[in-house]
Amino acid sequence: MTQSFRSVFDIIGPIMVGPSSSHTAGALALGKAAAQLFEIKPSKVTIHYYESFADTHLGHGTDFAILGGILGFSASDPMIPQSLEMAKSQKIAVSFIEEKGESPVGHPNTATMTLEKGDKKLTVTGSSIGGGAIVINSVSMANFTMTLDAQLPLYFIRQNILHEHLFTEDDWQNYFSKKNYGLNDIRIFREKDIEWVILYLETYPSNDIIFEINAMPFVEKAILIH
Repeated sequence: MTQSFRSVFDIIGPIMVGPSSSHTAGALALGKAAAQLFEIKPSKVTIHYYESFADTHLGHGTDFAILGGILGFSASDPMIPQSLEMAKSQKIAVSFIEEKGESPVGHPNTATMTLEKGDKKLTVTGSSIGGGAIVINSVSMANFTMTLDAQLPLYFIRQNILHEHLFTEDDWQNYFSKKNYGLNDIRIFREKDIEWVILYLETYPSNDIIFEINAMPFVEKAILIH
């Protein structure tokens, strides 16, 4: 994947709590993305670190940053260092595992996060690429795995494949073109009776786009991560 930054703020990073944009702001963004996809508060969180994350997560505050993202903190929230205690108080079981091997996606700042509650389970693998920016490499939920390699924002849309007006890739391109809104890419994943459309967005969509997508009759679920 070609790494691209949209502005100088993507390089210098956001205002944040912690010593490193890659190990704290980026880690928090990874946790936030996983939480947005999971949609509810988990009862169990397991985080696997690779390479640089595995070597330095304790000293750089990656643990409380990534968990702070899962709990919904912003990068500048002064409560981030207390995220481990807050998770414990909310009865969220948390485990951090240092993997000895190479990153499965070829990036030193890689984490695989698994969020669980009851029968619901989500696994997200992502990388912190600098300046607080992240790449979502893969998402697995309900035994359905999607390989992405994409920066945020992303729109995850589950379509009813039996609907007569189901949108194709061209339909999505035409819809956003009429809105004068560019898409970087579209990926469609189908397995049995489930279809997910992943829209790689250039910028955060307007409220009218969000409203219209949620109201489309063939859209069963729409999750915007950013």
